[in-house]
Amino acid sequence: MSQLKTIFSFVLLMLATCVATLAHAGQVLAVGTEFSNVFERSPNGEFTGLGADIIRALAKQNGDEVKFEIYPWARAQWMVEHEQAHILIGPYKTAEREAKYGFAKRAFYRDVMALYIRKGSDVSWDGNYSSLPGPRLGVINGWVYGQQFESLRSGIKPVIANTLTNGLNMLMAKRVDYLATNMRNTEATMKTLGISNEMQMIEPFMDMQDGYLAYCKSISCEQLRLRYDELYEQLRDGGVLQLMARKLGVRLPP
Repeated sequence: MSQLKTIFSFVLLMLATCVATLAHAGQVLAVGTEFSNVFERSPNGEFTGLGADIIRALAKQNGDEVKFEIYPWARAQWMVEHEQAHILIGPYKTAEREAKYGFAKRAFYRDVMALYIRKGSDVSWDGNYSSLPGPRLGVINGWVYGQQFESLRSGIKPVIANTLTNGLNMLMAKRVDYLATNMRNTEATMKTLGISNEMQMIEPFMDMQDGYLAYCKSISCEQLRLRYDELYEQLRDGGVLQLMARKLGVRLPP
């Protein structure tokens, strides 16, 4: 009995030590897809954007070694859900995603969700989702567009594009008349593609969406989330976060 008690006490001590270690130094893998000014990779291989800058700052404060990787959005989400990576950069929060990930306490950017059309086309939108023709509306695979749209998505039955670039090309080719997207990504992508003068955003806006850091559901990720939430408040209160966002032109939530 005494020997069992000793073993049990040792196991508890090891578990406590592991938890304490996870909250301090470790290796962190953060993944995502190309989100303009939030998470990108420059031609020289450097990972940039507000999400990458924030994680670097948090990891430095916590004594962590951080590694970044960019994947297709669906794969990046799968990796964090299945504990193949620690942090997913930039997802909007939904009830379905909250079941899969541990979301940071605060969002770190805000997006305007809007419809884009070809310049010169005679289509318009009055803000009524039931008036959107599903066969002529493009959406991006894996993106969410706000509670109202998502509640009606199955009835609207939009056309799905694999990527934003694919969606813009579909709009250019007249395979769809509307593309639902966000201003931040779309303005940057249109500039890269050289089609800014051929597209226009129409009002009213669809919605506002806030983007987060989302963590895997393991015990170690939960400890990491709690610690990074604490360090994030320090970045925010000290004004460092605001400077980061202003430099990149990213909208912060209130």
